Amino acid sequence: MNNKLIFSLAAALLLFFASCGRQDKTVEYPLIELANTQTLDITKVELTDSVTTLHVNAYFTPHYWIRIDSKSYLQADGEKYALTDAEGIRPDSLFWMPESGKASFLLSFEPLPKDTKSFDFIESDCEDCFKLCGIDLTGRKAFDTPEGIPSEALQPDENALLPDPMFKSGETTVNLHIVGCKDRKDLYRTVNMKDISLFVNTLTGNQEHYTASINQETHTAKFKFLQYGPALGMLERIGGCIWLAPGDSADIYFDIRATGQLAMSSRKGWTRHTHRNLYATGTYANLNNLYAAGKIKERHLMYSPAIDYKKSSEEYADLIIKMYKEYSDSIRQDNATQIGREIALLTLKQEAVGALLEGDFLREQNYRITNNMWERIPIKGIEPIQPEDKQKICAQFDINDPKLLMGTSLLDYTSSVIYDSDATWLEASGIKEGLILDLKKYVPLTGKAQNATLTEKDIQEATKLGNPFYAEALQMMQADAKAKLAAAEAKAVIEKTPEVPVEQLFDAIIAPYKGKVIFVDFWNTWCGPCRMALKETEPLKETELKSDNLVWIYIANETSPIVQYKTTIPDIKGKHFRLNNEQWKYLCEKFKIDGIPSYVVADKDGKYQLRNDLRDHNLLVSTLKEMIK
Repeated sequence: MNNKLIFSLAAALLLFFASCGRQDKTVEYPLIELANTQTLDITKVELTDSVTTLHVNAYFTPHYWIRIDSKSYLQADGEKYALTDAEGIRPDSLFWMPESGKASFLLSFEPLPKDTKSFDFIESDCEDCFKLCGIDLTGRKAFDTPEGIPSEALQPDENALLPDPMFKSGETTVNLHIVGCKDRKDLYRTVNMKDISLFVNTLTGNQEHYTASINQETHTAKFKFLQYGPALGMLERIGGCIWLAPGDSADIYFDIRATGQLAMSSRKGWTRHTHRNLYATGTYANLNNLYAAGKIKERHLMYSPAIDYKKSSEEYADLIIKMYKEYSDSIRQDNATQIGREIALLTLKQEAVGALLEGDFLREQNYRITNNMWERIPIKGIEPIQPEDKQKICAQFDINDPKLLMGTSLLDYTSSVIYDSDATWLEASGIKEGLILDLKKYVPLTGKAQNATLTEKDIQEATKLGNPFYAEALQMMQADAKAKLAAAEAKAVIEKTPEVPVEQLFDAIIAPYKGKVIFVDFWNTWCGPCRMALKETEPLKETELKSDNLVWIYIANETSPIVQYKTTIPDIKGKHFRLNNEQWKYLCEKFKIDGIPSYVVADKDGKYQLRNDLRDHNLLVSTLKEMIK
């Protein structure tokens, strides 16, 4: 056999074996089942014999940084594949986000096996690191319906009528069932689903926050709380709305793949509602299922171009009215279900009321955003919304209609009508009774009831309102407050505030602990970011920051309802002070506190300063660890 023939045979064999080998593969916009972040999205996966490359989009606050750990890896079928290279970002270094708030980069890893159907991206093994799990390589375009959903929750009735708001009180139970990813139970731990929060927007114009632990065996959680009148809930990591009926027991089935949907939410053309993530039973089951299935679509005014600080009162009001009319016309012509159109119209009305009554605040915020000016100083030159311009909304629809409480912007409506101090526009509109005036009288009494200071005279005043619900709710609130207060009395330790002039107050508070590092947290029970920060720092007191050389001091004021305050502080280890308005105001001015939580840190020599850079949790930990060495 001559050399030419031998060479030809060898080349043919090489081509044959190459054709039997692995083919390169590209998957664009893969489905992501679970994620603990909305900052990262994987838009493309390229797989070859030598490398697996992820195309990553990052979304974060402009001029803030993110970081990718060099110990990042991919995980598939129990095996790990290490990060080998990166382009557009340097691992372990701070990556500062551009003005657009969006960035793209490539991450390369050891090659995944050719038959891999899905994998996880794990940005090292720290609890707070980025984790995107169940990244699909089969080309699926949609999630399937999870198992275990009651049949009545699968097909909501699109022809049903919208139910009326329920003016009654009772203990509401929400049983949460986490479904989806049934074959990957480890993923629940991967995305750190230890507990979950339920946020409830109430009739009083406030948002209540409840947290429930997730049973890691059954993947269930239970919320129980007293509910007074109509309320709208939102579950953490789900978004959207859940209508809650007072005294009801409802089952909510949460498809945990909603966390992955949030990570994919910035994709062009991505529609979350094509992938339903919630199924419900209970009094409002049909309404909740219609909403979760994408059958209810709102038009929002509160974030519209009308919110412009340059507009006069008349110009602003006229534009809000004009947009309300245009939006309501488009909703009426929409081919949505009847209940979908009705909810959309009610929500639009809620926002129209809120946009006018809150016009001063909204335009001031527009000024601050436009001019990047966040100092706590008054903004001049914005004309206040005049009574005659607020009154214009009354010509569009009945702003006293109780059904307005069923829209999805409940908080915009209730908070604006309750806390608007100007009553002249109501009088000029001929409104002398009804929902709005009842709420204005009812809400101040709820504050007294929640502090267990309601009098018999207060109850009598409540009985004169247009619905017996108000007096009944107040009595139930007060009874609950007294019971909680009695139970917490022995556990809640409030330090005696030093009896010194306000100029000496802070020094007097920290004086007993000189020689130690002192971390002072200005907070209140109603502050959501405060609660979230406390949730992060509390476990550290028994781990990384456990030290006799570190003292935790918590300063709140009397805006924290005493019952809620006393039932909260036993779970926060440290020294607790509750200041009056004068003391709180002085310390806020002394330290130029721009909001809460705010932190003041004193070193071992007693020197102290405001350290709001420690709102960055990682910096807080590293700073305090260094100080207590």
